[in-house]
Amino acid sequence: MPFTDLQDGLVGAPEITDIAYNSARVKPGCCFVAISGLARDGHDFVPMAIHGGAKVVVTQHPVDVPESVLNVVVEDSRDALARLSDQYFAHPSREMMMVGVTGTNGKTTITYLMEAVWRAFGKKPGVIGTVNARFAGKTEEVSHTTPESYELQRLLRHMRNNAVDSAIMEVSSHALAQSRVVGCDFDGAIFTNLTQDHLDYHRDMEEYFRAKARLFRERLVVSDKRRVWGVVNIDDPYGKRLTEGLGYICYRYSLEKPCEIYPKQMLVTTEGIIMEVMTPKGNVRIHSKLRGHFNVSNILAVVGAAQLQGIPLDVIKVGIESLPVVPGRLEPVAVPGGPAVFVDYAHTPDALMHVTRALKNVCKGKLITVFGCGGDRDRAKRPQMGEIAASNSDFVVVTSDNPRTEDPMDIIHQIMEGVGRSHHAMSHRVDPDRRQAIYQALGMASSNDIVLIAGKGHEDYQVIGKTKHHFDDREVVNEYYEKKKIKGA
Repeated sequence: MPFTDLQDGLVGAPEITDIAYNSARVKPGCCFVAISGLARDGHDFVPMAIHGGAKVVVTQHPVDVPESVLNVVVEDSRDALARLSDQYFAHPSREMMMVGVTGTNGKTTITYLMEAVWRAFGKKPGVIGTVNARFAGKTEEVSHTTPESYELQRLLRHMRNNAVDSAIMEVSSHALAQSRVVGCDFDGAIFTNLTQDHLDYHRDMEEYFRAKARLFRERLVVSDKRRVWGVVNIDDPYGKRLTEGLGYICYRYSLEKPCEIYPKQMLVTTEGIIMEVMTPKGNVRIHSKLRGHFNVSNILAVVGAAQLQGIPLDVIKVGIESLPVVPGRLEPVAVPGGPAVFVDYAHTPDALMHVTRALKNVCKGKLITVFGCGGDRDRAKRPQMGEIAASNSDFVVVTSDNPRTEDPMDIIHQIMEGVGRSHHAMSHRVDPDRRQAIYQALGMASSNDIVLIAGKGHEDYQVIGKTKHHFDDREVVNEYYEKKKIKGA
C-alpha cells in the first residue's frame, strides 16, 4: 500500500517504542519491518520478532500474527522502513542543508573537500561516507558507504542534535536501489562518473546508471527543499545523459570543455595542483595539496556545489587549500631517504587507471604497484585491473585484497589473465600474503621510485574468510622500515 495508507493502517496501533528490521534487535513495543536481503528474508523472522515484543509487523504479504499484534502489508517494505524511520526521527534532513554525492569514484574526496569549504564558511558540517561518519568532533564507524535507512535517519538526528547545520553524504548505488535515502530531503546532488563496479549486484551498466540517476530524477524532484540543484561531470558520457531534462538548475563541470565550471592554466605536480577555475560568478586561482588530474575534477565539482549553495569564491579557495590529504586517497607515507610511497583506495579499473597514470607522469624512476581484488565481488573487473596495473607500472606485485570467502589464488589467477595481456607481462611477482607483497615492493624500490599500494586505502582491516583481521597498509610500510632500521643498526 502507499505510505499514506501505511500511516492510516497504523492509526489506533499501540505506541511504537522503536523500529527494527533485524529480529534480534526487537524490543518490547517495537515495529518490526521485514525486508528481504541477498541472503535472508526478514519475513522468515517474524515469529522471532513477535517473541521479542514487536507490536506492529510490516510485511510485503500477509503473515500469521496473534490478535495483539498488528500486521500492516505494504508493496515495498524497504521504502516503508525508510519513511517510518524518517518520521520516527522527526525528519532531520528538513532541518539541515543536505547534499548527496554519487558516482563510482571521487565521492570520498569530494565530501572531504566540501567539509573543508563549509567549515571555512562558518558552517558546522557532518559527513557520512566510506571512511566514517564525523560531526561535532565525534567519529562513528559505518558499516556501509550509505547506512541502512534506520541507521541513516538516527545518525542525521544525532547530527542535528549536536548543532550540525549541513549534512554531506556519499550516496551509493546500493543505497538508491534499496530505498535507503527515501525520506531524505536533499538540497543538491553531485555526480562524479560511472565506470565498471558492483556488477555483482547490478545486472549491467545501464541498471547501474539508472540506480545512480535516481538521486537526481527522484530524490531531488520530491525534496521538500525550496530550491534544489545538481552538479554533474560532463566528461563522463553518463553524466551528459544525466543532465538531460532536469527541471532545476544544474552546473556542469569538465576538464576539457568550456561550461559552467572548468579549469585554465592547470599544473599538476607531485606537490599538488595549481589552476585557475572559471565559474559563472568569476574566476578563482586554487593551489591544492591534492595530487592527480582526477582530483582537478573533484575540486571542480566542489567549486560548483559551493557556488550553488551561496559560498563566495574567496571562501571556497580557503577551504580547498586547507585540506592537506584525504585518508587513503593518494595518501603519502613518509619514508625518509626511501622511495615515495602512496596508499590509495583504487579498487575499480577506472580508479586504478587514473592513479597509476597520475603517478607514472611524475615518476623519475620506476613505478611499482602492489594490488589485489576483493573476493565475493565483481569478478569481471579482475583481468581488467591486472592489465591496467601492468600497462601503467614498471613492476607489479599481485596480492590479496579482502579475499573474503574466495580462495586468494583463484582471484590472483583471474588478475593474472589481464597482466598477461600487457607489454610488461614479465615484470611482476605474485604473493597472496599482502604484508610480504608490500615488503617485496619496498625492498626493490630505490629513492627515485614510487611505490603505490592500491585497493584498501583507509581500511585498517583485511577480511579473510568471514573474519576481519587488523591490517593497515600504512602501518605495514612503517613496520618494514622499522625492521630495516633495526637490522642495519
